[in-house]
Amino acid sequence: MPIYEKLMGNPFVDAGVSVICEWLEKLPQPEEITIEDLRQVVQEVVPLYCEYEYRAQIRFIFPNSTLTQHSKIQKGIQSLTEELKSEWLQQLDKITDLDDAGDCMGCGRRSVDFRLKKTEVPLTGSGSLRNFFPLFAEGSGYCAACALAIQFAPLGFVRSGGKFLALHSNSWKAINYWTRTCIADIRSRGSRNEFTGFFDPKESKAQNALFYMVRKMVEYEADRSTENITMQVYSFSNDNRKAELDMYHLPARVFNFLRFVQRAQYAKNWYLIVRSGYRRQTRKGFQDIDLKNKNPAEVYQKSTNLVYNNLLEDKSILGFFFDRTARKTRSNWELLSLYLKEVRKMELTQLEKIKQVGDLIAKSIQESESDKRLKQLEMAKSYGECRNILRYVIRDRIQQGAPEPLFSIDDYMEHLFPASDNLDLTPWRETRDLLLFRIYEKLHKWLKEKGHVDFDDNTSETDDNNEEEN
Repeated sequence: MPIYEKLMGNPFVDAGVSVICEWLEKLPQPEEITIEDLRQVVQEVVPLYCEYEYRAQIRFIFPNSTLTQHSKIQKGIQSLTEELKSEWLQQLDKITDLDDAGDCMGCGRRSVDFRLKKTEVPLTGSGSLRNFFPLFAEGSGYCAACALAIQFAPLGFVRSGGKFLALHSNSWKAINYWTRTCIADIRSRGSRNEFTGFFDPKESKAQNALFYMVRKMVEYEADRSTENITMQVYSFSNDNRKAELDMYHLPARVFNFLRFVQRAQYAKNWYLIVRSGYRRQTRKGFQDIDLKNKNPAEVYQKSTNLVYNNLLEDKSILGFFFDRTARKTRSNWELLSLYLKEVRKMELTQLEKIKQVGDLIAKSIQESESDKRLKQLEMAKSYGECRNILRYVIRDRIQQGAPEPLFSIDDYMEHLFPASDNLDLTPWRETRDLLLFRIYEKLHKWLKEKGHVDFDDNTSETDDNNEEEN
């Protein structure tokens, strides 16, 4: 039996095992890791941890560990390095292969060798406060193999906003790609004698850092894998003064969508959509950001992105696909359809019907030589208002001699405004926004020529994307 396996179930153990695999030049699979491999990783990682920047950050992961104790640091780095190596190497003698069952909290396949606290395992109880531990024991039980793996896990963590992000997933490949991004950066800086600590993408918001990592992970997917990957990301601090934990869930349908949008034909438009989502968070809520005389990249790194937040909270990002002020889309219908099908799970027949109605409304507006109906649709604040505006458009088209109706009653009930037990929850905003998107896509040039667009700039951040989606 091997020492480790893929996806053993504990996020910190799985992170540590992934680090071991990525650190070794031969890139073994978890099942191939040997005691000699672990010995090599200990010999190479301990000196790195003893560098000042790593020690300074370790206290937020393993407080009160050997690396953070002033009395041990005073003896000199060489002494500190040898003491920590000795601690970890001693654990190798206790490591056994996986069994069929056991009481270790890391693998569930071996017997417990140690009772560990927050000094050795993040977000675990501390001291003799037994109420923090299962069965009121003093510490959580781990086998030697899992306990050692956890010590390597920080090399696969991402720094953001004073906390650390740790990934857990149903996919070993996803965990491996996340870790590879972190290790590649650490090795690159180490080769230049730049010891600045664990990987930091310079994103102060955890959600932004998460999507940064997703972009890097997708870049590794040269084979365009179709594996359904879900991600659970933990943003935590294990500081003695204040332990904190936030969790973010990225479902497979969102990850699959993000795979597509990084392809060449979508990347530019997706960048415009993401950029439109940045906001400055204040006590009064989210405010537009001012880029005047500022470096946009630095401003974005410190700002909240509502596109990312909404994807994580299962809220619509449809409003970010177009700019109401400029009456202009930020993508084409193909990318919008991809989002609606992959993430919102909208049926193709519904999309095609809304697109068809949008085309007919656009034609009617153009024939009327006025943007009156468009303004009314943009200003609609309720299902009733939206429905009335469509009735006005139907009347306009009759006066214009249109040969076919705007839509049938079946189209209205099944595709435009599907039936709901609660009229307050009718998804009318989504339908209205899809109609606006299509009208802008068809008529933007005409609207500009007729003087119906007061502002036209790709960097506009003033459109109404904060409206609550029902």
